[in-house]
Amino acid sequence: MATQPHTSMRYSEDVFREAVTVFGDEAHQTLQLMANPVHTYYVRCNTLKTSPELLAYRLMNKELEITRLAPLPEAIGISVKGPFQIMPTQSRVTVDKKTTESVLQGANVYAPGILNCESMRFGDFVTVVSEIGETVAVGKAQMNATDVLTFKKGLAVSVTQRRFHSPQIRELDEFSKGLLYPQSMAAMVAVRVLDPQPGETIVDMNCAPGGKLSHICQLMQNLGRIIGFDRNSPKLHQTRDTVRRLGCTNVVLAIHDSRYLTEDFPDLKSDRVLIDPPCSALGLRPKAYDYTKRERIEHLAAYQRQFVKAASQIVKHKGIVVYSVCTFTLEECEKVVEFAVEKCDLNLVKQNLRLGAPGIGIFPNSHLCQRFHPAKHEIGYFIAKFVRN
Repeated sequence: MATQPHTSMRYSEDVFREAVTVFGDEAHQTLQLMANPVHTYYVRCNTLKTSPELLAYRLMNKELEITRLAPLPEAIGISVKGPFQIMPTQSRVTVDKKTTESVLQGANVYAPGILNCESMRFGDFVTVVSEIGETVAVGKAQMNATDVLTFKKGLAVSVTQRRFHSPQIRELDEFSKGLLYPQSMAAMVAVRVLDPQPGETIVDMNCAPGGKLSHICQLMQNLGRIIGFDRNSPKLHQTRDTVRRLGCTNVVLAIHDSRYLTEDFPDLKSDRVLIDPPCSALGLRPKAYDYTKRERIEHLAAYQRQFVKAASQIVKHKGIVVYSVCTFTLEECEKVVEFAVEKCDLNLVKQNLRLGAPGIGIFPNSHLCQRFHPAKHEIGYFIAKFVRN
């Protein structure tokens, strides 16, 4: 089996420094661990269409090994097997970061993700490698190199040997029928912390691709109103497909930059607001490599603060605001919370569901925040809950 690249090859110095700030002596080990997929892949049972018990039964009948979480009944964990040994071939296909991470999670290789395949011929067995030279999989070529360059679409390599065996959730009948949605345990906790109630008006400021939005809907039992905003039109179309497949009927979607809701929708007032803004995504696994710079982290944090400010202006008095990001940097986590408390008249409060660890103590009450650690919880994630003063 090929050895994994050293941490210094996978991450920029800035990412490593951020990890040391948060994880201390465990930073190197944590970042190296993040190169692998999670041990447990979670799906959310869509209780608008079925029960967790029935869904679990269906998945077990497909010979999937599942686990349940008592505090989060809609969460069903599916075991990921591996790592397994791979026998490399002479012919190599180099793929981009997104494809590398997708293949590690069980996907095949599609033409748009290929960076180099000069020697590939139809029917050959080829070794799939990342840009940093890591062996990811072996598979059978479904195209010649010229086909890849000419058409730039379609299945290019059907994977036959994998380092990890992950469930192909999107190929299951249960997915197409809207009985489940692939979603991390931490993301489900974020919606439970929001605690939406039937009959309320809820705003999801960054709703695409619809995972948290549809979870809010099922907890509200399709009663009340959810307004989902996103500035990305293609992703909003994907969100429409998601809510349609899952049977969400109390959702209104709008293409809009929700940083400017108070200017464009001055009468909008909501009972609860979910903020899940773009972030550095350093907490997601598997992480093939990441060369994010400190400047980008600072830019993202400034961007995130704009959403927090807008949320504080559209939520009702004593209304709830929940902020969540799939990263671990102080700048995008506790420091955004500090801004919310000091500049946005938001009061940090205790969370009603806690499966993670306390926030890092850089200000009073930061322990009320919730952190998920990649080594302990298989994802780097952060949640904060506020009440509007």
